[in-house]
Amino acid sequence: MPEWLKLAPLVPVVAFTLSVATATERVHVVIPAGPGGGLDGTAREAGRVLVELGLVERMSFENVSGGGGGRAMAYFLENAGRFDAPLLVNSTPLLVRSLQGVFPYGHRDLTPVAGLVADYGVFVVRADDPRANWDAVLDELRSDHRAMTVGGGSTRGSLDHIVLAMALRTADIDPLGIRYLPYDGGGKAMLALLGGEVDLLSTGLGETMAFIDAGEVRALAVTSSRRVPAIADVPTLTELGHSLVFANWRGFFGPPDMPPETLQQHLERLDAIRGSDAWQKVLERRGWDTLNASGADFAAFLDAQEAKLREIMEPLGFVQSSAR
Repeated sequence: MPEWLKLAPLVPVVAFTLSVATATERVHVVIPAGPGGGLDGTAREAGRVLVELGLVERMSFENVSGGGGGRAMAYFLENAGRFDAPLLVNSTPLLVRSLQGVFPYGHRDLTPVAGLVADYGVFVVRADDPRANWDAVLDELRSDHRAMTVGGGSTRGSLDHIVLAMALRTADIDPLGIRYLPYDGGGKAMLALLGGEVDLLSTGLGETMAFIDAGEVRALAVTSSRRVPAIADVPTLTELGHSLVFANWRGFFGPPDMPPETLQQHLERLDAIRGSDAWQKVLERRGWDTLNASGADFAAFLDAQEAKLREIMEPLGFVQSSAR
């Protein structure tokens, strides 16, 4: 796989006995999106497992949507002092929107705690769609760039659009001529696909699994390096001859002035759940992969991902070369 698309190692993590964290705290998580979708699912699944394992006494969640995630970031920075152990869940769009200058905050304004999951991109059609496979989609778009409409749960130039553009470029198709319709979140984008407003959906696997399992949509290709067990019959783009491996990371952040002992407690809790049977079941059900990046390693991972995203986005015209 190209060097600039590599993620931090996705390796098994062995659980260990907590030496600092206790189950006496309430942990509060701010979610920069509405209910449903990948960020909300990541926060609530992780919280459920933390409580189930007795690592946290009580979890609370607060959905703060709007402004492409900027409203939640500003709210978190201004209100973190109200809570004993606050966390903000976030994902790749944090880097994308910072590069685009959508809002003035970035990952360096936070304390990186841990990257927890990697959610691969997937391209899906309705179950009754006549396009049998990914090659059929590419053939149609080569013939006529406007032949179909592609939907995504993020704005033009954001994550779903970027993944689509990368996939088309590997097939020598100019992505800028494709009809892309953005929706406010993966849920609304899925409804648009099921309702016939769009023909193809570029989205995350985790938020699509329920619709695949229900037989409402068919997945044509996934951006993982190997087949995902939850959708073992769906080929990767790489095995179809298109060299693309990409995943949307999701993880947790603390406020910039987080006390070292609080950071250590969060690190130990999140590291511990990675090796638990309960978390492995979540990964299998959601189609997620484990992302093993914590503390300083997570911060370095974010810096590297930001540089790689700039390399991806500049040729596509999704970010100006002068953007920070």
